[in-house]
Amino acid sequence: MECPDLEQDVNTVVSWYEATARRDAVLPPLAENVTADVCVVGGGFAGLTTALELARLGKSVVLLEAGRIAGAASGRNGGFVSNGFALGIKDVEKHVGRDDARALFDFSRMGTDYVRNTIAKNEPLVRSGDGLRVCVRYDDKGALHEYGRMLQDAFAEEVLLASVSETRALLDTQRYFTSIAFPNVFHIHPLRYGLLLLRLCVAAGVKVFERSRVVRVESAGDGHRVKTTGGVVKAEHVVYCVSAFDRSLHKPTGRAILPVATYVAVTEALDQGVIRTHEAIADTRRAGDYYRLIEGNRILWGGRITTRVSEPRQLADAMRGDMLSTFPKLGSPKMDFAWSGIMAYALHKMPLIGRDLQGQWFATGFGGHGLNTTAMAGVLLAQAIAKGDNRYKRFAAFAPRWAFGPLGRVGVQSSYWWMQTRDKWDERG
Repeated sequence: MECPDLEQDVNTVVSWYEATARRDAVLPPLAENVTADVCVVGGGFAGLTTALELARLGKSVVLLEAGRIAGAASGRNGGFVSNGFALGIKDVEKHVGRDDARALFDFSRMGTDYVRNTIAKNEPLVRSGDGLRVCVRYDDKGALHEYGRMLQDAFAEEVLLASVSETRALLDTQRYFTSIAFPNVFHIHPLRYGLLLLRLCVAAGVKVFERSRVVRVESAGDGHRVKTTGGVVKAEHVVYCVSAFDRSLHKPTGRAILPVATYVAVTEALDQGVIRTHEAIADTRRAGDYYRLIEGNRILWGGRITTRVSEPRQLADAMRGDMLSTFPKLGSPKMDFAWSGIMAYALHKMPLIGRDLQGQWFATGFGGHGLNTTAMAGVLLAQAIAKGDNRYKRFAAFAPRWAFGPLGRVGVQSSYWWMQTRDKWDERG
């Protein structure tokens, strides 16, 4: 099995996160043959958490990263840490029923708590703020407030409902109407969190190798041989945590993944008064706006969704335009940083967590809601491998399904274009 099919150097983007995090020197690549209980392929949040928890449970672990640790989506995202999944919990319930949906939601809550506690115990400054507010951008006839009440009643989620005047007191824009707030959500500097997980892995005895792209995995009766260009890892277990950047190495998940891009930009330091809250913000615009104030009096603005994996030209200008369509009073601030991130989505929008018919483990498909679910997956798989815990099997209802290859990407892109067209129509006034 050869890799990869998504050509992009994931470590050349100069994001605000890269500019404000302290990376150590590149770790050496694998250059020998080694033996371990478990080989984890992929150094994003899922791989790091899996490796760390396995080491804490007494397993010897090797982690192989093709580029740099947390160099892709894990170190580039909006930084929101909240319960739930990319698939709305009402839709999860339609698939599995209320009781199983509650169990899955509790797993997602466990992931949120894992990130919160890991930061609190080891590096509190990774955490940058509290709260998430979701704002109604179009007349929804009370649907968002109804959804908030459902989360409170059925899933014990703390939700605060806000009127139009209360919402606009915090966010000075005529685009927004009512909103709901989640006070237990928090936000972080994701790259600093990834580098914290790396330090914890190394301290726990995980052998971590960067610039070590896996070219082939061979399975035999005595385990697996994970081959890079420089060496081989012989391990009883292999765990694939490769997201969208290698869809050929592990075919059952690779064929089920759609690579989806989103974009983030950061302004210059601003003396602004239109965003009057340090909560993270999302709105119901179909193009997917999300943003927050960050250190240095800057605005971090994210949004736009596409299956195009190359970064568009004049990205900073496009992101500024999106921001000003909501907050025209900001004027025309300079965008000091703009970058893309490639996420992995399954068609059902739930993470892919499990074990294949060859006995190989996988954790991927965290696009759109990865900060808590990667932690959740790492804990579940570590418990499964080290202790035989079968709780991960609750995700069997969301097994890998073929995403129709290029046709799937065309279909998804067409749906995004349609959503953007509807946004423009609804915003025409």
